[in-house]
Amino acid sequence: MITENAKNQLLEGYQQTNPFPFIIIDNFLNQDTLHSAKNYVDNLDINNADYKFYDPTWEKNKYAFQKNYNDEITSIFTYLVSDEFITYVEKLTGITGIIRNDMKLQGAGIHRILHDGFLQIHTDFNTYNSEEHGCLDRRINLLLYLNPDWKDEYNGHLLLCDRFKYSIDYKIAPLLNRCVIFNTTKNSLHGHPIPLDVPEGITRDSIAVYYYTKNNNGIDFEGDSERPTMFFNCEHFDKSNMTSL
Repeated sequence: MITENAKNQLLEGYQQTNPFPFIIIDNFLNQDTLHSAKNYVDNLDINNADYKFYDPTWEKNKYAFQKNYNDEITSIFTYLVSDEFITYVEKLTGITGIIRNDMKLQGAGIHRILHDGFLQIHTDFNTYNSEEHGCLDRRINLLLYLNPDWKDEYNGHLLLCDRFKYSIDYKIAPLLNRCVIFNTTKNSLHGHPIPLDVPEGITRDSIAVYYYTKNNNGIDFEGDSERPTMFFNCEHFDKSNMTSL
């Protein structure tokens, strides 16, 4: 399912901690799994999407597919929430007690961004109530990109920002079979705010999985009460020390 190199990198723990802990793993899925995933995603029809996000200020031309997958895609999501893989995630992050073997946790799915689409810089919502598990804290994001031959001029790069320095520290290209994992906190500013400039027939596709731990007292792991997704205008953030990956 995932390559030995990916497993080894997960076991090494986060090598990057600024502006918040994250890792980039290229060649994440083995080639057979990648081929099956790419073939399925390429044939998705946005008319069958479960959600469309359109807000001219914060989030535009984003579609989410969250159910009715074929067997191959189902097996990928099943693995990414399995005991085996979450053990790797806990080794990577140092976060324990992650909810396992549940594909219904909020937010997971296949995401497609069309021409002129974007997702403004934001921090994610911190908690939600699961029907099965009760109140949960959102702790980790996993993003797996499925975009071959992605060109810089297409835009769509994932930006990681420092909330306190008002800076964009990393610009990460959404390349085929590149996985980005990072801790989700009130300070983990991220997004792809520059509108896509892609030719006809090109979209920005990704698989997303979000990981949660139990919230036992109504206050999240950072000591905060419930908050929604918070958006930030990064137009004037400092880019002078930005690293492109």
